[in-house]
Amino acid sequence: MLENIKKVDKKVLMMLGVVVGIILLLMIAIIVVSLTGKGHLSYSKIEDKMVAAAKDYYAEHDNLLPNAEKKSVEVSVSDLVSGGYLKDLSKYTSDSVSCTGKVLVGKTESDYDYVASLNCGDEYKTEFLSDKLIETVVNSGSGLYKMDEVVKPGKSLGVDESGYDLATNELLSGYIYRGEILNNYVKLDDKLYQIVQIDGNNDFVVIDNKAKVRGPYDDRYNSEADQNYGINDYTVSRAYEALKTSYDELKNDSLLKKKAVAKNICIGSRSDDDTATDGSLECARVMTNQYYSLLPVYMIMNASLSDKCANTISVECSNYNFLVKDVNYWTMTPSSANSYTSYRINASLKSSRDNFSSLYRGVYYLTNRLRFVSGTGTENDPYVVK
Repeated sequence: MLENIKKVDKKVLMMLGVVVGIILLLMIAIIVVSLTGKGHLSYSKIEDKMVAAAKDYYAEHDNLLPNAEKKSVEVSVSDLVSGGYLKDLSKYTSDSVSCTGKVLVGKTESDYDYVASLNCGDEYKTEFLSDKLIETVVNSGSGLYKMDEVVKPGKSLGVDESGYDLATNELLSGYIYRGEILNNYVKLDDKLYQIVQIDGNNDFVVIDNKAKVRGPYDDRYNSEADQNYGINDYTVSRAYEALKTSYDELKNDSLLKKKAVAKNICIGSRSDDDTATDGSLECARVMTNQYYSLLPVYMIMNASLSDKCANTISVECSNYNFLVKDVNYWTMTPSSANSYTSYRINASLKSSRDNFSSLYRGVYYLTNRLRFVSGTGTENDPYVVK
């Protein structure tokens, strides 16, 4: 009996010895890592450290943050390391991996948006949605097109009363989606949107895919008509008021608001017979620094693949066009025929009295700093971003 107890005691002691040995080895490893600063982190954790370092950097250099004139800035990893805000990235990776990076900072309506861009060669690279989509450009069938290769030219644009060079508007260039069935769905805050355009700054133009609020473009008294037909000036319209209310009700930490960027939206008028689709008609008058709007007519015309989409009210423009569905909704574009009609989708583009009721399909302008997470862009598998 005593002999058996001794055998058990020896086994227990041996097991305890092994456990203590493992603990000692772990402690030694932790000490070595802490002394050398070497500890492998996931790439997402490295990106988190880069963002935290950039926030510390700009807290001490707030004069370098984006502003109304300079809407985005960046700081390199090398500057963060040399300033003592971040360890060298080699401290967080294996010896065989070499990384570089920077942190992009943009001004939103109420805050700053920090996004890490990490490049570790073949091992890992931060993927931005705009870069991913631009690789899919097509020249036939449904898909993403280079805008300048498909638009119909209009008039030359000059300088407006404020001195703004209208021709430099980012919404006049970039890439546009055309066709009927497209992989251009993106999910934001559990809501579906469709990408209409990637503009000249690689920012996104997206439209609400499930709009519910409806009303008149405007319903004020119009002296030309001597009726409450409304006034077709978007800047003071009921449509603008409704969109502003919806946007203001969003939480500041919603992804849509955090990623929204201001654009000079195109609110100029056009006629039924106008053929231009380059935006020169609508963008002859702009409303500056806007985060939301309705769609201008030229974007809807450009989305059609029909060669017979000849002018503003051509029914052919509704063919092969993802922006013309079984819903009627207001565009942002007034008719130049009078002061109380604007264009809306009602099976096709039509000029309608402003006091008619239609959906307000909100359009939002989102930063090129949208990072791709997952998805194929279909309605059932939309792009997920952060």
